[in-house]
Amino acid sequence: MIMTLKPTQPAQDFGAIEAQAKATMESWMAMQRPMFTMITEINGRLIDQAFRVNTAWLGFMSRCIEHEIEATRRLMGCRNVNDFVTTYRDVVDTAQREVRVEVEQLSLLNRDVAGETVAAFREGFEEAAQELRH
Repeated sequence: MIMTLKPTQPAQDFGAIEAQAKATMESWMAMQRPMFTMITEINGRLIDQAFRVNTAWLGFMSRCIEHEIEATRRLMGCRNVNDFVTTYRDVVDTAQREVRVEVEQLSLLNRDVAGETVAAFREGFEEAAQELRH
């Protein structure tokens, strides 16, 4: 006894189901496209902003290391305790001023980046909403 499987629906029905599924998927993708575009744009902006912040931070750390090396050289060149105290005080005062300036600049950069991020989200949501309305 040989058993054969009989399709429950004719082959032409599968073609219709496939076409309907494809149309449904395409319409779903069309609805998602504005959001996907917005998320991609925001992601690119976030990566650029993270790069800017990291570059600024690495520059700051590099300058700190250079100042530490220079301070060590200056301190090693001291001949007596008074020279050492004067040099040390100068090094600490200079470091405090420079760190204060650098922290202010990094704070401004972070504020700008946060503002740009919020603007990007707002702009992206507005564009996505507008595309979905049409």
